[in-house]
Amino acid sequence: MMLTFLKKPDKRLPVNPRVRAYGKARIDIASRARSSADWDRLWKRPLNPFPFAWDDLWNQCIEYRVDDFAAEVGFFIDMLGFSVNAFDPDYAMFTSPLGEFYFSVTPARDGEKSTPPDSFRLQFLIREILQTAEELRRRGIVFETWPQPCMPGSSLYIGTFRSPHGIAIDLWGFVAEKVDSTRVSPSQSKQSEEIAYRASNLYAEASGLRQGKASDRNITDSDYGDFAQGFARRGFMNEAGSIESKYNPKDGG
Repeated sequence: MMLTFLKKPDKRLPVNPRVRAYGKARIDIASRARSSADWDRLWKRPLNPFPFAWDDLWNQCIEYRVDDFAAEVGFFIDMLGFSVNAFDPDYAMFTSPLGEFYFSVTPARDGEKSTPPDSFRLQFLIREILQTAEELRRRGIVFETWPQPCMPGSSLYIGTFRSPHGIAIDLWGFVAEKVDSTRVSPSQSKQSEEIAYRASNLYAEASGLRQGKASDRNITDSDYGDFAQGFARRGFMNEAGSIESKYNPKDGG
């Protein structure tokens, strides 16, 4: 008897070689830039302008499917206090009280697979990260990694907990007075560093350091240096000190 194995259809579309060439050219700039002046000189406007004009209801949303819809809904609404922008028995779009972000959750229906928990992470850059973590712990939320410096001695802290479905939720935040990191176990420290490396773009983009906005957030060169060391140790920064990721100059690039 001959067994026939059906190959799963590949949902990826063929890539136009020009598109890949565009990306390689951008990455090449990231590898060559040595300073902010280099970024400003080398970076060019996109080939095409940004095409979207936002509606008033919401502007961007990530959706994932879960096996236990009720648990995910209860966690985000009643444990974390998130607001809902849309809600019905099989759909929930969550946001903050001021509508600063959006993501949605749906139940996996018959024949559907739920979203793999490690397929993406939710990340929030917040103020008063340690006080917030204490409040969440008071509510019964268990941290996978308690907030701690992303690198030894850094004032940038990262902590992680998970939703009932297993989606990692990373909290990032600056701590004015550095906490003694020697009390952190080696295993926790390794977990924290892994989170920092996977989310390497967030700090530079959120703080605006590449756009000369460090003073707007009271971010020091020392803070940047701490984070840059983490990049270098895992290959996110080249030997010359240039972070190898995208750059968005003021001209809209």
